[in-house]
Amino acid sequence: MQLSDPFLQLAQQQLQSLGNAGVLQQLVLYIAQGEQGAAASLVMVEQWPAAQTPLPPAEADPSLRIPTTERRWYPLRQNQLLLGALRAETPSDAQWSDDLDQRLQTTAGAIATCLSLELERGRLQEQLNQQQMHINLMVHQLRNPLAALRTYAQLLLPRTPRSKMRLRSSPGMAGPPSHRQSPSFSRSKPRGEPEGL
Repeated sequence: MQLSDPFLQLAQQQLQSLGNAGVLQQLVLYIAQGEQGAAASLVMVEQWPAAQTPLPPAEADPSLRIPTTERRWYPLRQNQLLLGALRAETPSDAQWSDDLDQRLQTTAGAIATCLSLELERGRLQEQLNQQQMHINLMVHQLRNPLAALRTYAQLLLPRTPRSKMRLRSSPGMAGPPSHRQSPSFSRSKPRGEPEGL
């Protein structure tokens, strides 16, 4: 899935905070990805120190299968669901302290909580996008029949009796041209004037 920039920035800050302690040699944050019903793959999303070349998935690196005292894994869990893992490595001459181990466990728990919220946000965003697409499709399907009905009604309107009555009752169109009123230019005769003048 596509992780948001705020989550990636938070994960980077957490790894830098641990790395600045001066004991760790490498920190890698993985998230579990995979199809439903298939085995999940641990995909790298952040690492410290930052490198230009991203690391391959955890199961694709044979060296990670070899147990060593310099490497420890901290699972990212939400209830019983494995969301990912935090891998921490120290130099061969360094010693794991209880304080460092506690800090790594606390950081892994905090990142797991943020990752759970991030996954829920992505799920809700996907549902919202699907609902929006469904609404747009329904609007499009309703718009086409309404446009056809409106055009059909406009074509039928001149043929209806009511429309013919409106045409007949319009000014200047009350009857045939021979019965239309025309302006009269005859002047009125004065009283007493003989006929024919």
